[in-house]
Amino acid sequence: MRRAGCGCAATGCAVPLVCILILFGAVGILTGRWAALAAVDVPDAPPAVADIPAAYLVLYRDAAARFGLDWPVLAAVGKVETNHGRNRNGCDPNSAGARGPMQFLEPTFVHAAKLAGLTDPDICDPADAILAAAAYLKSNGAPADWQRALFRYNPADWYPPLVMGWAERYGYGARLVWPVEGGWISQGFGPTSFALEPARCFEGKCYPHFHDGIDIAAPIGTPVRAVAAGRVTIAGRMSDGGVVVQIEHAPDVFSGYGHLQPDLRVRVGQSVSAGDPIGSIGMTGNTTGPHLHFEIYASGEPVDPLLVLPPMP
Repeated sequence: MRRAGCGCAATGCAVPLVCILILFGAVGILTGRWAALAAVDVPDAPPAVADIPAAYLVLYRDAAARFGLDWPVLAAVGKVETNHGRNRNGCDPNSAGARGPMQFLEPTFVHAAKLAGLTDPDICDPADAILAAAAYLKSNGAPADWQRALFRYNPADWYPPLVMGWAERYGYGARLVWPVEGGWISQGFGPTSFALEPARCFEGKCYPHFHDGIDIAAPIGTPVRAVAAGRVTIAGRMSDGGVVVQIEHAPDVFSGYGHLQPDLRVRVGQSVSAGDPIGSIGMTGNTTGPHLHFEIYASGEPVDPLLVLPPMP
């Protein structure tokens, strides 16, 4: 797969150079020598999590688990709305009439509480309010489309990015998974003798053939997963016939998935979490065998995925 499309043969594809991506609580980019890289180390609780009251943290995690959500995003909603219940005296309504730790309007809370299966719910009770918020976000498309769900929660353009910013501080996006389970690497990153790979200059040397990602061979139909949280920027067929998904994980940091089957599980603009299914291995584009071409780009340059991914399962 190339960033503009997906072209390979046998088990190959190709193009570009390096800048090193590391996930540590949130997505970041470092430049450095490959040999100096240690295994990716992701803390269970980024420092910002200490700001969340212990009782609220339990409620966020339990509610998120019940509805299949990312708890850092749910916690971020609570942070933006009332700083985890700290901003309001009692349960007085704000100027718009919203009240409680998750700032619901009364009719919306009644609806959300029903979605959560609550009986005799209390808008001022954090346990009820957080569970209702989780159910309401789920009903509006989370976690598949956090952007839409958050905009429905508060229809202001500034709201989704503000919430997601806090979610990253709480660890959203830190988890990394392998894109395919049960596959094997059939072609690595870098210079290659495979004649269909294009020429590339890399780290001051020019090579007649260079592979810009790794190829993971597996049977047709094997599920392909997002390696980390992010937003889908490409999902569809390219000019060479290859079906491709591209996910942006941070500004100018992308992962790419090539040769997929046409029945994709995601669309452009959709938010995904680590491990979410995005499609399945196929043979679309220029290839002679079923495999996933997986690549990572940082600031327009390719990164060896094996320097970023956790150990292969």
